[in-house]
Amino acid sequence: MKNLKFMLLIILIAAVATPLCVQGWSGPPPFMMPTAHFKLYYSLKRKAFTKSMSTTIESSFSRICASLGVEPFGQNSIYICDNSLQFNEHRPSVGESWVVGFAIPAQRKIVLKSPSLARVSRKQFIKTLKHELSHLVLHHAVGKNWRLLPRWFDEGMAMINAGQWEWVDSFALVRMVLFSDPIPFEKLRDSFPMESGEARLAYAQSYSFCQFLQRTLQRRRFISLVDGMRRGIPLEAQLSRAVGRPFEQIVKAWYGRVRDKYGVYPVLTSAAFFWFAVSLLFILAYLRKRQATRERLDQMQAEEEFTEQIIEGKYH
Repeated sequence: MKNLKFMLLIILIAAVATPLCVQGWSGPPPFMMPTAHFKLYYSLKRKAFTKSMSTTIESSFSRICASLGVEPFGQNSIYICDNSLQFNEHRPSVGESWVVGFAIPAQRKIVLKSPSLARVSRKQFIKTLKHELSHLVLHHAVGKNWRLLPRWFDEGMAMINAGQWEWVDSFALVRMVLFSDPIPFEKLRDSFPMESGEARLAYAQSYSFCQFLQRTLQRRRFISLVDGMRRGIPLEAQLSRAVGRPFEQIVKAWYGRVRDKYGVYPVLTSAAFFWFAVSLLFILAYLRKRQATRERLDQMQAEEEFTEQIIEGKYH
């Protein structure tokens, strides 16, 4: 009898402890899948997903390297995490629930939440992956002079390489043109604002300015900027020499383009605004018709009740 009670106690402890161990399990994912330039770490239930992502990882990596004039390099690692403890173990300071991935370029490491943990689609996961790959490649390209890499350039290129431009970014630039001014790029050199609206503008104008530089300098001269930082030449000095203007004038030229694209007249005459206005008119018409229908039904009901009262009065 005592042995039976002891066995039941062991079973009960195991039943309670097993889910806790699974939920609180930390440490690196136990399985590893090698590719040409990466070691992919994952849990058993992510094996099929990781295998399907391996080709995307390598192709994205090669494309980003080519866009920045960098030869693909090895000894990189990507961790796909299934719980927050495991995710934060690589960098405990990243505790915010909205963070879905980060890169540690000095360790050639990328840490990502799995799509189920981050509650994002596969498409959004891939965009985050490409964003972090861009950070990894750009920091590798600059090498020991990574402190010369402005935050606005790092984040702007990451957004471009990940294809992360959205309508809210366009709205941020419209709001900037109509109601405020660009955030000075010297303020975005080392860090971005914490306030959500300012942060959105910082990312949007970084993307827009980097895209402007790409189109202005063309591929060969743009790639030379990265090589210049590797050799210890500040980015702003390189831009001034390449364009033949002070950096402040380059920023003014960019802002002129932004104002032409996102000012009042361009916005009001754009196809997007036209269809937005048409959609808004349809919505307003629908709501007005719905209100009129409701008022008519209320009127009919009131008339019916009044008629019934008259009839009841006549026959009583």
